Order: sequence, then structure tokens, then C-alpha cells
Amino acid sequence: MPDLHAPAGGAPITHAVEFRGRGGEYFRIWIVNVALTVMTLGIYSAWAKVRTQRYFYGNTYVAGHSFEYHARPWRILIGRAIALILFAGYTVSAVVLPVTMGVWILTLAAALPWLANSSIRFNARNTSWRNVRFNFKGTFFEAFMAYVVWSVVAISVFPLIPYTRRVHDYFYINHHTFGGRPFKTDFAARRIYFIYLFGFIAIVGLIVLVIGLSFGVVIAETRLHDFIARLHIPAVPMDYTLLFAVAAGLCTLFVSTFVETMVTNLAIGNTALEGGHRLSSRASPLRVGWIVVTNTILTLLTFGAYYPFARVRVARYRMGRYALIANGDLDDFTSEALAQQSAIGQEVAGFFDFGFGL
Repeated sequence: MPDLHAPAGGAPITHAVEFRGRGGEYFRIWIVNVALTVMTLGIYSAWAKVRTQRYFYGNTYVAGHSFEYHARPWRILIGRAIALILFAGYTVSAVVLPVTMGVWILTLAAALPWLANSSIRFNARNTSWRNVRFNFKGTFFEAFMAYVVWSVVAISVFPLIPYTRRVHDYFYINHHTFGGRPFKTDFAARRIYFIYLFGFIAIVGLIVLVIGLSFGVVIAETRLHDFIARLHIPAVPMDYTLLFAVAAGLCTLFVSTFVETMVTNLAIGNTALEGGHRLSSRASPLRVGWIVVTNTILTLLTFGAYYPFARVRVARYRMGRYALIANGDLDDFTSEALAQQSAIGQEVAGFFDFGFGL
């Protein structure tokens, strides 16, 4: 078991995150979850989510201790029922009374911050490490500004999309706590703009490449048909549309994953926990992109059967690139946090927090 104590000189010690799950183990959980969810017309999906979360959390270790997930399935079921009712009301109104669309849009815009806060807080409060719980303290107004106002601004002013992403990361990370101790991330906007600029150039380059290849194939095929016609051999028509669409989709997936990984490294790598502890994220964007693209191909080729192995493969790599850089004795830190946590136990058990995520 890794040593939880800092060296005698007081120098920080790095605790790597480790994921110990295996594809075969999760496959058995996944296939049962799918079968029972289908048999119960979706009702079991809440229990399936809890089983899945507990497997992944329970196999994620830091300093020899795994995370725990404490959510109760019926809370998630209630949350999904509320979300389903809202969606059904919106759908029926859109068909029967289209004039109410404006009212529904305003209603959903007003509900989005509460839904976001409730879902994030639900997951945080039901997660613990060494019996110390996480929490999320975002307010309705802060969520409204981050997820509604800034999202509308980003849609209206395209160059503000990277800045809006930073606003979202700040809101999500800086309102999380561990045992009452807040997390804090801070990084320059120009760094995330550089990442998005790189992604934009890559996407444009891939589009030009696909278009160029398409013209090249058309020209080559035309010449081949002319040659075959001179030999009086029947030509077999070929349609490369689907092939190029799949190639373009996979290239776009690779670039988006590449960008997302760089942004995650930036946000997590600049995150600190009160007490001098820091987080590290050193995932290779190329490696993550390759894993996601090949996982997608294998999942499609196996009609979904590879999905559990794909998810474990991603978790194993991503978790293995995270680390906690502790500035002091983790035993003392968690003991203090556990003592402080008892004072907020009532808050942690808040009733109106539901898991809306699918």
C-alpha cells in the first residue's frame, strides 16, 4: 500500500490514480444491466447506473484507497421521472399548441440552472474517499450565468466559445469541495484559445483533405471507367459517399477528443485543493484520440458488444494519467476533513438533490 505520509523534509509526494477494473468484469455487469433495463421498460436503468458507478468508483484508487459511490437508485429514478415529465410536456405542447413554444423555452432556460446544480451536487455528495465526502456549492444565479447567459453569448459571438468553456470549467471545479475544503482552478484564457485555435485549424485541414481525396477518387474513377469502356468490359458503379462520411466522422471525433483532452489537462492540471494539495493531468491527446476512435470502430463492428471493454480501456488510461500531489500528511488531512464533515452532515443529506444524468 502506498505511503500516505509526506517525506520527513516536507517535500510534496505524488500519489498516482489507478484504475483496477477489467473489461470482462464490467461486461458481466453491463449485460445484466441491459437485459434488466429492457425487461423493466427502463425502470431498472436507475439501479443499473448505481451498479455501474459503484464498479468504476470502487476500482479507482488513490494512495491505496478507492472511491465510494453512495447514491440510492430511487433518487435517480425520481430525477429521471421529473426530466421525462418535462420533456413529455414540451413535446406535447410543441405538437398541440405550437404557440406555447416560447413559454417552454423560457421555462427550460429557468429550470436548467436548477437541474445542473442538482445533478452535479447529487453526484458530488454521493462520492467519498476514505469516508470523506465531496460536495458542490454552486448557486442558481451562478449556474444561470454560466450555463444559460454565457452559452447564449457563445452561440451569438463565435470567438467567445473558448472563453465560455473556461467559464464552465471554473464554475464546475471551483464550486466543488472535499470535506469542506474548496477546489480552485485558474488558468489564462489565452491558453484555452490556443487549444481551440489548433482544433479549428485541424478541422479545416481535415475538411480540405477529405474534399481533395473525394475529387481525386472521382477523377481516378472516371479515368478507370474510360479505360474499361475501351476494353468493352461492363463497369461496376461505386459509391464512396458513405466511406468518406465515415472517415470524416472519425477524423472529427479524433480532433474533438484531442482538444477535449488538452482542455481537461489544462483545467485539472491547474487545480489545487485548500491545504496546498494539487492535482495533475498528463493524458496524451494523441493516445486518447487513438483509444476513442478505435473503441468506436470496434464497438460498431461488434454491434455494441465491445462497449464495456471500450469504457474500461478509456478509464484505465485516463485515470492512470491523473495524480494527487500532496503537500503534507494525507492522514492528518482526511482526519480533519472527516471531523469537519460531521458538521455539514445534514446538508449532505439534502432531499431535493436528484441525479438527472443518464
